Amino acid sequence: MRPDPRPAPVVLPALLPLAVLAGISPLATDMYIPGLPALAAELGTDAGTAQLSLTTFLVAFAVGQLLIGPVSDAVGRRRVLLVGVAVFAVTSVLCALAPSLPVLLVGRLLQGLAGACGSIAARAMVTDVLTGTERARMIGSLAAVNAVGPVAAPLVGGVLLTLFSWRSTFWVLAVVGVVLWAWAAATFPETLPPERRSHGVGVRANAARMRTLLAIPRLSLYLATSCLATIGFFAYIATSSFVFQSGYGYSESAYSVVFATNATCMILSTLAFRRLVTRVSEDRLLSLGLVVGTAAALGVLLSALAGAPSGLVWAFLAVVTGANGLVITGSATRTQALGSASPGTAAALQGGLSFGLGGLGSPLAGLLGGSPTAMGAVMLGGLGLAAVLQVVVPRFLRGSAVPEPG
Repeated sequence: MRPDPRPAPVVLPALLPLAVLAGISPLATDMYIPGLPALAAELGTDAGTAQLSLTTFLVAFAVGQLLIGPVSDAVGRRRVLLVGVAVFAVTSVLCALAPSLPVLLVGRLLQGLAGACGSIAARAMVTDVLTGTERARMIGSLAAVNAVGPVAAPLVGGVLLTLFSWRSTFWVLAVVGVVLWAWAAATFPETLPPERRSHGVGVRANAARMRTLLAIPRLSLYLATSCLATIGFFAYIATSSFVFQSGYGYSESAYSVVFATNATCMILSTLAFRRLVTRVSEDRLLSLGLVVGTAAALGVLLSALAGAPSGLVWAFLAVVTGANGLVITGSATRTQALGSASPGTAAALQGGLSFGLGGLGSPLAGLLGGSPTAMGAVMLGGLGLAAVLQVVVPRFLRGSAVPEPG
């Protein structure tokens, strides 16, 4: 018999390690958020300056995605992933041993750049292998598993803080990095064969791939929507620990419960997205998330202005985070669909710009005082503008309903 000349179909890696890699950022941020006040006290700085350790990671994570995503379209996913995860583990150790805030910031910078490699490669693998509704459902599955991070990470961080210092969270991240590297090295295949790769690795080639995708008007609008929504969400992530602990008098463990409860709402909404996307369009689910999130952010702001009990602010925040599950998943699926010709570049633009520009929500809320009012105002501004871009602006764009490639 003549051998079958067709290549064997590429199978996606196991869901769990793929999801952890795609969502490495929540692990690297949410676990140590309950310890930010203690970090500030030990390193002799104030709350606003301590938040730079969060902002530095997010900005580096964003820049890393923009640099690495187009490269992965040219050299493949596996190599990028293995190098990134290895460096992530090493830099986590550097953060754990940091004797001062400047050293910690350097560690967080390198950790963010390295974490971007695994995140980009994992998300691009999905588009390499799947299309249409299958891709949307898988992205929903990844988002659902990722959403466990904000639930488990603060709880783990709270437990660690009762036993050890804030440094222990970085030791845990180092162990996670080692385990992920070993798992990926042993089981992850290359999902982008040489014949499907783009040509060129330099700055000019990377920029050309980005320009090609940005020339798609609807894709650019999805990117802008994602960035604005992320500004509001990051204001919550960076400010809520100070709002509840310093403002409302919650303990570290009590705040961990607040954060985990809100994140549970995100898990439920991402699971709902995965279930509904076979019957309801991704655009409608995205629009629903933005409208509901905007209304809930308005509730946070009005409750803060009225001096309402913390429980009411908590309730509105739970709705915001639940709605954000639809927003994150919807924007990711649409961006990957329209950018499927260069999946790594599409993931880089969506993740990099969202984290980079969206990360402005962290210092902005801090500069405005880090109060419940400041948090609510930034959330409302970001989500409200994103809702306008998603729901209103496409009505005036000719041919805004772009067919899905591939």
